Amino acid sequence: MQKPSSYDDLLPASYRTPNDDIEPPTLTIDFLKQELQVERLNDIHDWLWLAGRPMPARPLYYQKALRRDIVVHERMDLHLVWVDNRIFLKPIPRYLLDQQFWQEHLGCKVGCSFPTDGRHDSIQERAESTTCERCKIHQCALGFILSYAALISYESDLCIAKDANLVSSETTWPAWRSHVKKVLAEGKRRKINKRYIFGELRLARLNKIYKYTWRSPVRGYVSAYTSYVHFWHRNLVRIASLFAYLVVVLTAMQVGLATTRLQDSYAFQQASFGFTVFSVLAPLAFVGLVSAFSLGALLYNLNVTFAYWRKRSATLEQSRAVNIA
Repeated sequence: MQKPSSYDDLLPASYRTPNDDIEPPTLTIDFLKQELQVERLNDIHDWLWLAGRPMPARPLYYQKALRRDIVVHERMDLHLVWVDNRIFLKPIPRYLLDQQFWQEHLGCKVGCSFPTDGRHDSIQERAESTTCERCKIHQCALGFILSYAALISYESDLCIAKDANLVSSETTWPAWRSHVKKVLAEGKRRKINKRYIFGELRLARLNKIYKYTWRSPVRGYVSAYTSYVHFWHRNLVRIASLFAYLVVVLTAMQVGLATTRLQDSYAFQQASFGFTVFSVLAPLAFVGLVSAFSLGALLYNLNVTFAYWRKRSATLEQSRAVNIA
């Protein structure tokens, strides 16, 4: 592809700093790390086998065949994550399709060159070798582009990608095939980020991993509830299902007690008594548990919100003082 006169036209209009300020992007290590790294998934790499298979992502035509809607998401750690009938995909930043950009901004400058002599033959070994910050970003970028080599395997996939705004509308099929050949050759001899050993990941299981490993016991990987009404609606459905099951069992026991064979059975009498008490207490206990969790989540969110408000206020005051000075 032709080298642009400036990379500014290939960058986002703005990006959010760690302090939640909106700034125009510049090609710094911090910006590239925010755009390309997947630390949250790397933190739970040993558990990712629960959320997906260690295989390349399946092509876009296959995603459509599964009736999954393609949802554009610019966060790299949600790329190839799916839930229900949606799959989140990050569009290819145009600067990653420029070879000169890779050489100028993703090449190693401290001498920890990638092994290219076959010492790291497996994908796992290539993913786990230690490198500098720029090389880590290179691993993420290469893994990301390799994921698109799997997603766009056929010309029909490229048409789907264009319709979903995942690639530039100017991308042609011959140009894409040529680019994929280079990327696949690069992927065989260079290290990739270990997240890209896996393809599609299930969001519900990522949430469970984050909750049960106590990394985020309330929110999970991405909060499954958009409001407390949504939270209660989901759990009331579960309570209704439990209630329906209890009604069926109690009705069956009532019929059993009406028969002469079970009427005189001491064991069945005890089981019926125990299950009757359980049927009274279980829904109340479940409602109490849901209420306690809802209250705990409310208090947790209030605490997090208040802590953020204090931190953000201090940051704004400091920024205002600097501007005045």
